Amino acid sequence: MAQIVSRKAPPIVRRLALCAAVLGALMLGLQLLMVPQAGPATAAAARPPLQTPADQLNPSPDPQQLLPQPPSPTSTPSPTPSAAPPKAQVSLVRSACDSVRLAAQTDQGAMLAYRITDEAGHEAASGRFTGSADLIVPLSTGHAYTASVSQTRDGAALATSAAADLTAPCPVAVTADAPLFSDPCGTDRDAVLVPRIIGVDYRVGEALLVAGTNSALGTVTVVASARPGYSMGGPTQWTHQFSSAPCPDSQQQPLPSTAAPAAPQAPPSAEPQPPSAPSPAATADHLAGGDWQASTGTPAEHSSQTAASAWAPGPLAWGIMIALAVAGGILFWSKTRH
Repeated sequence: MAQIVSRKAPPIVRRLALCAAVLGALMLGLQLLMVPQAGPATAAAARPPLQTPADQLNPSPDPQQLLPQPPSPTSTPSPTPSAAPPKAQVSLVRSACDSVRLAAQTDQGAMLAYRITDEAGHEAASGRFTGSADLIVPLSTGHAYTASVSQTRDGAALATSAAADLTAPCPVAVTADAPLFSDPCGTDRDAVLVPRIIGVDYRVGEALLVAGTNSALGTVTVVASARPGYSMGGPTQWTHQFSSAPCPDSQQQPLPSTAAPAAPQAPPSAEPQPPSAPSPAATADHLAGGDWQASTGTPAEHSSQTAASAWAPGPLAWGIMIALAVAGGILFWSKTRH
């Protein structure tokens, strides 16, 4: 069995090992002292250096930009469809002497602008509406006006109306009187009585009625319209249904007896006249018991008139009687005076 014999190293070797151990301890201590100072230095190195105005004007190129870049595919933007303009309608008509009626309508609920101009293009009225508009616009007479509708006040016109002429004289206002309807029994005498009104025409359908009596039948609707230069006011339509019931059967009624007019009487005379003798024919009729009638009336009336004319005192008789009474009074007074 071999024995391990340890030999002591030479003195020079021991000295070199001791120096290496001391040098290693010194290096380790220096490393520990330098670690806290390395942090700020590293942070400062990571911060980008400040740029001077010259550097801002002439920036240094990025190394990544110097390298050739692959071509990027060009993207074509998809076209955005534009909204179609709304459809619109507009009309302008004369409603009175110095006003027009504007009627506008659009197929969308967007707000549109209207504009009214004269024949020279001068604006007379403007405004805005949504959906539809129906209004009366007062204007000056003596011009012809046109209305237009657009999305904005100065935009392109979506619709334009016909010209409303306000140069003509103002129409005269008239009122139509109601016609009369004559509706007796039956249908032969049914008629419409039309009044005569200046500036007004009466029609049944397309037929023009004349002033006066117009025959009619069944249900009739009379419409009044204004002639050129006139404007209508009040009701303009009347309807009547004529009755077709027949007249009742007419019965023959006896005509009432009418007496002949009495003959003029002769003036009464002062002396009583004897009654005239009846004629033989009248005496025969009276004896036969028949009811006779003279030309002057019935027998009773004839006898009363004859008696009145025979016995009634006339003016001469009254004068004679008054004179006799006065004379008697004077004679009586004179006899009794003494």
